[in-house]
Amino acid sequence: MIKHFSILFLVFVLLGCNENEHPEMVQIPAGEFNLGFDSTSEIKPFMSEKTAGLNAQPKQILFLETFYIDRYETTYEDFLKFKPKAKYPTHIPNEPVRGVSWFEADSYCLSIGKRLPTEFEWEKAARGSDNRLFVWGNEFNKGNANFSKKVIGIYTKNKDQSIFGVWGMNGNVSEWTSSWYLPYPHSSHKDENYGKKLKVTRGGSYSKRDHGFMKEFVMIPFRNISPLNARFWDTGFRCALSE
Repeated sequence: MIKHFSILFLVFVLLGCNENEHPEMVQIPAGEFNLGFDSTSEIKPFMSEKTAGLNAQPKQILFLETFYIDRYETTYEDFLKFKPKAKYPTHIPNEPVRGVSWFEADSYCLSIGKRLPTEFEWEKAARGSDNRLFVWGNEFNKGNANFSKKVIGIYTKNKDQSIFGVWGMNGNVSEWTSSWYLPYPHSSHKDENYGKKLKVTRGGSYSKRDHGFMKEFVMIPFRNISPLNARFWDTGFRCALSE
């Protein structure tokens, strides 16, 4: 009896330490999730091939190991500790930092012992395992996330929270990932931009509010791309960590 109790206590202590080691992060458990779009039922073709979700096909089931991802986007308060002389239009402490290049985002995460999430990790953290198109479900609603033409602080509560408890993935600012812009596994789609020259950004942002195809652009599976040295005022980042 005492032996069994000791083993259970040890397991409890180890699990407790694991949970408390990174309180600012959310653990995403190992398992399968749905990656990408089913073009016939989830997204209509529009504008051009590059904006029709063809680069996020075919839809498939993907397995990922356990990882951690920041609960909130990196803020100005966080980033300016890393780069105190950086100059930005605003320094509101709890707003997500934006206008940073991929190199700066990557360097920040590495400096605190983390890394940028892959685009697949980002999608699973936002989407969960039930195939939803938005963090709150499958029906689009402008009021559920920040599409207000103005960035808001990361602690502002709305419905932009994933099933895992990760905030701000559908709206507010888009986010850098570590992933090169490459075709999905088993994809037959051709794109001259594929290769190790552009990085994938994920998530909708406040600036998408009046876009004619806003609903499609802010769906979780939608892939945007950017040069590594680009600085966009609607793009920030969050960090991740392997278990």
